[in-house]
Amino acid sequence: MLRTEHISRKMKKENFLALVGCQVVVVAVVSAVSFIIKCFLQNVVPWNLKSRTPTELSSMMLSFPWLAILYTGIIATTFCLWAEIVAMRDVSATETAIIYGLEPVWGATFAWAIHGERWGITGLIGAIFIIAGSLMVQVLGSFLDIDVSEDSYQMNS
Repeated sequence: MLRTEHISRKMKKENFLALVGCQVVVVAVVSAVSFIIKCFLQNVVPWNLKSRTPTELSSMMLSFPWLAILYTGIIATTFCLWAEIVAMRDVSATETAIIYGLEPVWGATFAWAIHGERWGITGLIGAIFIIAGSLMVQVLGSFLDIDVSEDSYQMNS
């Protein structure tokens, strides 16, 4: 986030798509590598294509959730990364981290509002900890300023 904030403030808005493209490629590569490592460590072969007939392979391709994958790739990943880069021109990396930290709370809140899901005691305690941590960082961050050269804390004026 720190590098994205720095880079986005120096880039022209027309060049944001190139940065988003780089981020999407990194996400895809890391996801693929982690999947391969997981399969290797758990000794799992996800597809045994040699033992399948062409009819079985085509039915597998047709039953694959392509719409969900396209939505996840385009909306949930690419659009959100683009919005992050645009917003980080005006919002600091610290504030962005706080917003990302609140993501589970927002997700649970929307699930409650839209689908009527209810929180258990564990979810409620977790939400309280997340909100308290976010508020602590925000409040303490506005009072304390770290002076790196002297390793001391000084109050902001």
